[in-house]
Amino acid sequence: MLKKGNAHSQDLLKYQKLYNWCRTLITSGVIKNKDKFPSENILQKKFGYSRQTVRTALNQLEEDGLIVRVKGSGTYVSYENKNEDKGKPRVGLILSYFSDYLFPRVYDGIESVMTEKGYEIDVAVTKNRLNDEAMYLEGLLSSNLSGLIIEGTRSSFPNPNIRLYNEIRKRNIPTLFIHNHYPNQKFDSVEMSDARAGYEAAKILIQNGHRRIGGIFKYDDMQGMERYKGFIECLSDYGVKFDDDWIRWYSTKDMEEKLSKKGLMRMYRRTKDCTAMILYNDEVAEHYMEFLEDRGLKVPEDISLISFDDAELAQNGDVKILSVVHPKYNLGRVTARNLLRMMGDPDWQNKNYSHRFPVTFNDGNSVKDIRSQA
Repeated sequence: MLKKGNAHSQDLLKYQKLYNWCRTLITSGVIKNKDKFPSENILQKKFGYSRQTVRTALNQLEEDGLIVRVKGSGTYVSYENKNEDKGKPRVGLILSYFSDYLFPRVYDGIESVMTEKGYEIDVAVTKNRLNDEAMYLEGLLSSNLSGLIIEGTRSSFPNPNIRLYNEIRKRNIPTLFIHNHYPNQKFDSVEMSDARAGYEAAKILIQNGHRRIGGIFKYDDMQGMERYKGFIECLSDYGVKFDDDWIRWYSTKDMEEKLSKKGLMRMYRRTKDCTAMILYNDEVAEHYMEFLEDRGLKVPEDISLISFDDAELAQNGDVKILSVVHPKYNLGRVTARNLLRMMGDPDWQNKNYSHRFPVTFNDGNSVKDIRSQA
């Protein structure tokens, strides 16, 4: 169980994360003035936070004048960007979805560079739907954009919006991908070194004596496939057995069902013989740690876990998930700076503006050394 003091600090951390997520959603224009804002129940369900935590965040948003509550109708955005200048040069930012922990800090990094150079940002979110990506690309192409930053939608698959990406190249609009890229499109990207991260995560487990290693990966995003690729390469290099049953998969469409208690139970039944698990990100790790706690299992005494993103979500008492560090704010700044360089280079299509961040881990303590048990 969470210690009382620790639980209180965790609640404060959750409130701050939720508030920042909501605030960025509004100020970035993802949800516009007078649009309906997600209800208490929806936010509770999405984040798994208590009613009190959600209510505290919404009360703060209301105090800040970002939302208004209309009795019998719901909650609405009440924010207009007074500083927006339609005459300013603009860049487009297309995101596949806004996670509770990455979106605000990555966006802040992009915005800090772009606004300093006098650019406005038009934000669109596809919710990982290719039809929505096509709609937003067409809309942005009809406006006078100086550049584009795109997070790929269902990026592990070849992208069908070929005509629109060909049009971007034809018009010579500098375009840079973030977090991933499409296998059938040649655009530069700013990403984590996901395959290397998967390899290094598996290597840590192997060096700590683990040989029965399972994983939960996301198959419709390139990050998930790259992390899996690195993982299996490491198993092969160290002669560690791979078992189909120990690898569980989910996608954007079935994520809610797969990460529910019933879904996690099905995954656990297949992987219960594993001494360690590699988890796609800290959101999955948070769900899995809560599931294990409910079953009376302790991390890392009963099972070791490694994750990705260092989101400060997956913490239970004195146990902090060992996680690959996501650069967050810095990733946003590097992306924006590279796009600005591309925008100043007429020959950007023949240059390399990609960047891969090196793999680093946080100071988590969720891996047990079991070499003495071998």
